[in-house]
Amino acid sequence: MLTMRPPMADLRLRAFCAVLCAVSSLHAHTLHQSTGEAEYNPTTHKLEVSLTVFINDLELALIRQSERVLYFDKTPAAELDAQIRAYLDKTFVVTDAFGKTAKLHWLGRATEDQSVKSDDPAVTLFFEVPLPEGLGGTKLAHTLLHDLYKDQTNLLHLRQGNRQQELSFTLQEANRQLSFPD
Repeated sequence: MLTMRPPMADLRLRAFCAVLCAVSSLHAHTLHQSTGEAEYNPTTHKLEVSLTVFINDLELALIRQSERVLYFDKTPAAELDAQIRAYLDKTFVVTDAFGKTAKLHWLGRATEDQSVKSDDPAVTLFFEVPLPEGLGGTKLAHTLLHDLYKDQTNLLHLRQGNRQQELSFTLQEANRQLSFPD
């Protein structure tokens, strides 16, 4: 009897789907939220950003994006950082007053020892967004993890000098003006 083997691409797709299902089932937390801070620096003309997200959620998003298995503790740092940056380029989109998309400048990431020991470790991502004209007319589409969770909320504390405000980005309201009320 002759048995036919499935093509290699079919085997890879099946393996990828199995890993994706396994990773998806590991999520223990029910809170789907990221927190962040963004401060406009008038000296450098950059929006300095730090975002904190659950590692498990970010890993799942990166696996879906790259169609490869990626883990914070096993994937080479340069490869992981490149995937994070590519994901941020799609999910943290800043446009200036003229509608031009500003390019993110990746600075790095950090995890706190206490967070790593928890059931839901988190990572903080650091990057800058050049805004030579300032915040006036600037918009942000902050859709981080909206592709995974319909109830995902991204909170951002925005500062410029003495002015500050809290912004919330949901699936229904993912685009916001980065300006301060007069």
